[in-house]
Amino acid sequence: MRDPVYTYCREILPPSVVEHATSLSFTRPGACNLALARGNLLEVYEVGLVMKKSDDEVPSAEYEYRDAGAEEFDLPMIREDQTAPGQRSKNTKQPQLHLIGRWSLHGKIMDLRAVQRGKAQGVDRLLLSFAEAKMSLVAFDADTQSIATESIHYYEHDALKQRTFNDGQTCDLRTDPEGRCAALRLYDDQLAVLPFAAPGDLTAAKPYADSFVVNLRDAGIGVRNVRDFVFLSGYLEPTLALLHEQDPTWPGRAEEAVDTCSVTIVSLDLGRNSVSILNAASKLSYDCRTLLPVPEPVGGVMVFASSSITHVANGAISCISLLNHAAKHGIGASMQNYLDETNVDLELVLDPCGSVCTLVGSNTVVLWTQYGSVFLLRLAGNGRLIKRIVAKQIAGTDIRKNPHELTAPVWDDISILPSCATELHLVYDDDSAHLSDEQLFFIGGRSGRSLLVGVRDANTLDRPSGDSDNIAEDDIEAELYGDAPPSSTTNKSSEREEWAASYTTTVYDEIVGTGTVVGMDIGVSAASGAAENLEMVSCMGNEWRGSLCIQQRHIQPEIVASFDLPGSPVRGVWTVRCLREYNIGGVMQAADLASLADLSDTFMVVSRDASTSVFAAGDELQELERTGFYINGPTIDVGEILGYTRVVQVHTHGLRVVNASGREVQSIGFDQDQAVIAEISDPYLLVRMCSGKTVVFEASSDSGRLREAAVPSYFEGGQVVAASLFEDMHHVLGTNREWAERNKDTLNDQARASGEAMHDGDFDNLYADATVKKRKRGVDPTVAQRQSRRKHPDDVFDDLYDEGDSDKSDEEETEDAKDEGARPEDVRGDSPMYVLVLTDSGDLNVLRLPQFECVWTTRRLDNLLDTLIGAQVDGAKLASDSSSDSDEEGTARNHVAAASAAHGRRVDQIQLVQLGGDSITDTHLLVLTTAGEVAVYRAFEHCAHEYTSQRAASHADLQLDSDDSLALRFVRMQHDVLAYDPEYQQKMRRVQARQEKAYAEWEERSKMQAVEKVEEERTARKRAVEKQQREEAMAVADWDEGSDEEVGASDSVVAKAEENIEVSVAAPDDIYADDSTLSKPAQDIPEQPITPSENKPAEDNDIDDAEAALRYPLDLTRKFIVLDNLGGYPAVLVTGLRAVVVLAGSKRYARVHPIRVPVKLPPSLQPLEKGFDAEASGLLMPGRPLVGVARFHSRACANGIVVLTQSGTLVVARLPVSAQTARGGIEFDSAWPVRCIPAGTAHGGISTQGGVAFHAGSKSYVAATSSPEPFYIREPNPDIAFRQATEAAEAAGKPVPAPRTVIPEYQRHDLRTTSVPPLVPRFSIDLLSPETFETVDSYMLDVHEHVAAMQTLELESAQAEGGSRALVCVGTGFVLGEDVMSRGRIYVFDIVDVVPLPGRPQTNRKLKLLYTEEVHGVVSAVGELRGNLVMSEGSKLYVRSFANDTLTSFAFLDCHTWVRSAVGLRNFLLVGDVANGLSFVGFQEEGPARLHVLGRDSHACLPIECADFLVLGQQLQLLAADSHGHLHLFVYAPRDVHSFGGQRLLRRGEFSLRSRVVSLRRIIGSSRHVCLAMTFDGSVHAVSMVPEKTYKRLQRINGQLAKAVPPIAGLNPREYRAVPLHRRQNQAPKRTVLDADLLVPVYTNGSVVRQKEAAQRDGTTADRVLKDIVETESVFGIF
Repeated sequence: MRDPVYTYCREILPPSVVEHATSLSFTRPGACNLALARGNLLEVYEVGLVMKKSDDEVPSAEYEYRDAGAEEFDLPMIREDQTAPGQRSKNTKQPQLHLIGRWSLHGKIMDLRAVQRGKAQGVDRLLLSFAEAKMSLVAFDADTQSIATESIHYYEHDALKQRTFNDGQTCDLRTDPEGRCAALRLYDDQLAVLPFAAPGDLTAAKPYADSFVVNLRDAGIGVRNVRDFVFLSGYLEPTLALLHEQDPTWPGRAEEAVDTCSVTIVSLDLGRNSVSILNAASKLSYDCRTLLPVPEPVGGVMVFASSSITHVANGAISCISLLNHAAKHGIGASMQNYLDETNVDLELVLDPCGSVCTLVGSNTVVLWTQYGSVFLLRLAGNGRLIKRIVAKQIAGTDIRKNPHELTAPVWDDISILPSCATELHLVYDDDSAHLSDEQLFFIGGRSGRSLLVGVRDANTLDRPSGDSDNIAEDDIEAELYGDAPPSSTTNKSSEREEWAASYTTTVYDEIVGTGTVVGMDIGVSAASGAAENLEMVSCMGNEWRGSLCIQQRHIQPEIVASFDLPGSPVRGVWTVRCLREYNIGGVMQAADLASLADLSDTFMVVSRDASTSVFAAGDELQELERTGFYINGPTIDVGEILGYTRVVQVHTHGLRVVNASGREVQSIGFDQDQAVIAEISDPYLLVRMCSGKTVVFEASSDSGRLREAAVPSYFEGGQVVAASLFEDMHHVLGTNREWAERNKDTLNDQARASGEAMHDGDFDNLYADATVKKRKRGVDPTVAQRQSRRKHPDDVFDDLYDEGDSDKSDEEETEDAKDEGARPEDVRGDSPMYVLVLTDSGDLNVLRLPQFECVWTTRRLDNLLDTLIGAQVDGAKLASDSSSDSDEEGTARNHVAAASAAHGRRVDQIQLVQLGGDSITDTHLLVLTTAGEVAVYRAFEHCAHEYTSQRAASHADLQLDSDDSLALRFVRMQHDVLAYDPEYQQKMRRVQARQEKAYAEWEERSKMQAVEKVEEERTARKRAVEKQQREEAMAVADWDEGSDEEVGASDSVVAKAEENIEVSVAAPDDIYADDSTLSKPAQDIPEQPITPSENKPAEDNDIDDAEAALRYPLDLTRKFIVLDNLGGYPAVLVTGLRAVVVLAGSKRYARVHPIRVPVKLPPSLQPLEKGFDAEASGLLMPGRPLVGVARFHSRACANGIVVLTQSGTLVVARLPVSAQTARGGIEFDSAWPVRCIPAGTAHGGISTQGGVAFHAGSKSYVAATSSPEPFYIREPNPDIAFRQATEAAEAAGKPVPAPRTVIPEYQRHDLRTTSVPPLVPRFSIDLLSPETFETVDSYMLDVHEHVAAMQTLELESAQAEGGSRALVCVGTGFVLGEDVMSRGRIYVFDIVDVVPLPGRPQTNRKLKLLYTEEVHGVVSAVGELRGNLVMSEGSKLYVRSFANDTLTSFAFLDCHTWVRSAVGLRNFLLVGDVANGLSFVGFQEEGPARLHVLGRDSHACLPIECADFLVLGQQLQLLAADSHGHLHLFVYAPRDVHSFGGQRLLRRGEFSLRSRVVSLRRIIGSSRHVCLAMTFDGSVHAVSMVPEKTYKRLQRINGQLAKAVPPIAGLNPREYRAVPLHRRQNQAPKRTVLDADLLVPVYTNGSVVRQKEAAQRDGTTADRVLKDIVETESVFGIF
């Protein structure tokens, strides 16, 4: 083995489990923000109010399930007759989550809290805590839309550690409700207190004071073993409630001590840095875990234990509510007087650490249990004296009281596995006043869903204003139980039902996640079937509630149709909608439609290299022969103008305008120039010429014709590099003047702070201009006047949707259309238009049409900075000719352009588009470089500080030059789609040249084949005539009746008949032949072979760059295709090197997903030889780039697309989107496209060890599902067990066991010793359909038999073709208690094809059990080695062959403790032990088969969870993941002296993932194997080996970036990926692992300046670094 080896590791999928949440006003004053912590990912949302229509509501969450034992298995189906719980009346606003930003930190967030700063300060801060003992105070920077670090607090000192290590459980963070301080728990019983400045204090230099540490053990209060702590409200000083246990105990000491917990109230003196005790309550149950503060007027805290809930106020216990009958045994004798047995019949057992509760009002609590059930808790009493706690379940299944109904159809909206909860304070407007009486909560989930829930109490609406929530005890009893005697439980139950029924819950929004993950496998997508389209299927949740999660990196659209159009390969495609006009009362008006979304496509135009074809679009495509379109050359662009009543076609020599009938209306030619690229946005048309000139046309509604508009002089000078049009449909782009008017109060406060306050009258005078008052945001008066049209025969723009309401003004109609939820294209009355121009100097200018007034500009867009800041607009300079620039400026500009071209990275195209909503943050700027990189910018409103200061210093009536400039900035959004190839355009031109050559050869070959066929037909006819003549001659000779004259006459008749025969030349398959040639008779066809055409394309070497650029102008082809509705998402599809889709869902956050469409080579491009490789032959490019895309809408394919592949094939496709994405549909509004499907039954979870396995033979998935069942110990006495087994056999009529037979433990009867038994999973093996992922077959395991390992292995089989077949191997173990010897079983399943059930084609597969065997130990690992099965049995490892459906052992190995992983590669086996590290084992087949250990981990103490191999060429590396979330890399080097002849595996690196690895899967590439590590929190890391040169180059740059890039929250990226000291081994590992999480984002989404600086410091170029990254991650793109 070669040494050294180097490793590359990067996080390709961020974590998704919502672990912590808090609400605050973070982004702006008054905003309702939600901050979420997902591992090391920080997300900030804003709760907005959006208009909801009843038609857009999702279907009900009611689902139907069938029993797993029934004959049929159904996927949960949506009941269409039900109404969603959250559905309300039409046109009402509802809360919705909008994602503001997401930031990846170099540290896992252990907790986060909001720091309230008060209304005077405006916005709140966010306090984050990190392991081991750190916290950071961050704020939102409105200027850059990013996170700014304000302070870093570090407490990892040796003096504080006290011989303990912080494992993350003690990094709890709490903040005072009044915002006075925050407390961080660190190192057992110590608190770090961080005081804050007084809210509203603007004079403070910093928002915090010096922190101090309090040791609760040494502070004179004697508090030890703190379990939880919370701040209390209503005190003059910050006050803490501490839950602690002075004398630790456990259930085994319950007879000695059960009441060991206490609640102590302490006060913090921030001035003296001291702590004092106020009061304390002791003698609480030993199982108390968490606290919940109760606000006034009740006050106090609620203490949650596993079997009880206690309320403590003022150091006294009010009541102890028992949740089950067994809880009495855990309560001390002194607390018996406080017991409340109201809820004892619930038989509820809580996991306080896994449960979440939140307050609803002052005396009601909503509790989410660890099972997913939801309870309402009502505190009943008098004042602070609580007498009882009433509990009522409102969601979820009561799994303890109904153990036999676990498969019932329940998947409640609010029933999830909780992780956190927070209350949101949203300010409602007039349209949402009906929601003001609701409390809004966010509930984070561990089962894939996190919910935004509204809770409403109907009783609060009818309660008098004088009543208080503090109801007297008698009133509570009367309300709950009435006047009936206590023995009347019927009345109690009915009153309790009535009380709980007054609360209603509504789910307004949800966030789909992919964790917590307990298993993962990689399979082939059934939708595509291609081996390169892989998908990750993971199982998440637990045995109480679980789901299957299917993730794909690429969007794989559903193919509706795919065909090859006749003629040469197509180079462009467009679809247009056009309305027909009718003469109504002498006025031409268009057809009336309710919405343009219902209008199907009218024409589809396809362009080739030398011609254009027009088709009538619809359910069937029909080619139109006679239309007004230009067909004698290629088409540049096609679009609609004049309110969808005209279609304009731009071709190389001019443009044409046609109507809905296809007749030409207008034609304009380009004199001595050719068009190369165009863009159409009604009513403007932008065309760039080959000479560099940019022309703008405007459609006049008065005349219905296009006219050329007057453009600035630099449009004609060839200095425009890229340009695009933008229509501001929602009027979101505002000027500085308008921004100052809306933020008058804020500016006045800032001016007052500086002593220069402005009066209200000054602002009134400032905006007294009538023109400005009447104008909408960003709308010029001339534009509004132009858009008020007169009626004309061709003018239908105003009357397109006119329904007779002519009394309303244009503005009122627009507002009404918005209120009714109309689509953007329906609201186009007075939308301002802009044109974006990128000059050769790199400046981006935004010009307002039609005056071409520059309203915003930014410098050097080609640098792709993180934030695009508007520069001061110099209107005079922009209006003048660019040639008047100084020589120095011109030289600098040419130098910049030359430098950009030299690096192959210049801006190719730009596009400004609005995705989805109606706010400015929904406006995005897309930038595409010539190397294929896609940069996405998000717009936000920002007024320049220079303008505000200048306005404050100027007089009120002074007009400033920057008044009409846009208050606008852009921030770059992060995405992980890496596409970079500077030579892409040259490669694509070569591909098109080869395709043109191949098509010419095929066309000539087809003509020659047609000639040969005609010759064969002629010969056949001639032979038939000769045969007929011979037969007639023989007949005449026989009868001797013929004469020479008759024979000659017959010959002349035959000759004359032959002359009159006409034969068609065209072969049946030749659809490309010329009609003029086919119509000629056969005699005119030349006999000699046809020579190749003189117009055949030249060889690749003969085409220079200039000629190729003219023949194949790829760099001037429009690559941004704006789609208003792509499967329900507003999107932009970007063609090119790596086709991507930029879309925005309900979260209003732009997602960038690559799209992959199957590409096939048409017959016209295939050579004669068979088995050729299209990519190797140069006819196709790797990566499957797309050439063209257009919208396609018809009844057969609604809201779809038509895609043009690089081979010239047209594909009609659509997105497979479901109405309810969280329950089976694909969600594209996430990091990766994802599907979340409830697994198995209603409460079916996933095995915590088995997980899911992919069967390649049937392309199906097998999952280990489970359902909870009560666990009881088995009869320990063998005699009693034998007697019970005998009685049971006799009763069932079965043979009785033989005398003295020892009955196995798992077959004995239960001993029901408790009323609250623990719940354990009951496992089954389910076969899932690859299309719908529903259960089609199931195999139920025995009771208490757990799945420990499950994989699909290729085992040798003589009955199978090829000598091997894929079989599903399952290892199980019986869990019966610690005093019972463990046993296990091995199962071998095959998946066979069967006849499906009627109407259910997905049930065509079944599980077939081939072999099962019971063994003396748990089968904890299975693997494959040279076609044999490797299985662990207890502490032994066996190699068994599978022959004749039987397993036979022929080799074994004694292992250490517990084998968790066994992976084979050729003759090597990698064995991971949970307590004794890693072993590298060799397998000897020749002679006596045996296993022998080649090398072990030098320390042999790593708790290995999973292991696998890494391969790069001839190099081999061993990868192991321990239970702490750390990766360890080893090599086997027997020649190294440190390995002692190979006996020790040499450690080559360590890498910390900070989350437990649940699965390792290896992807085999051409020369490299890549491992994917799926962690518990849902993140996926890719680990690969890299060459030494690549590693050293990237490592040096990565080290520079670690110092140069300021990290968020002041975290150290090297420390984050380093294994903690107490987890390391004795020797220091070598630095051979590259952390690409810092390098790749900089070179994928960073500025070009930073990339070049980092590369130049290392002596290389950014191009070289990007190529290394793309080459290394090329294997990752197969998903």
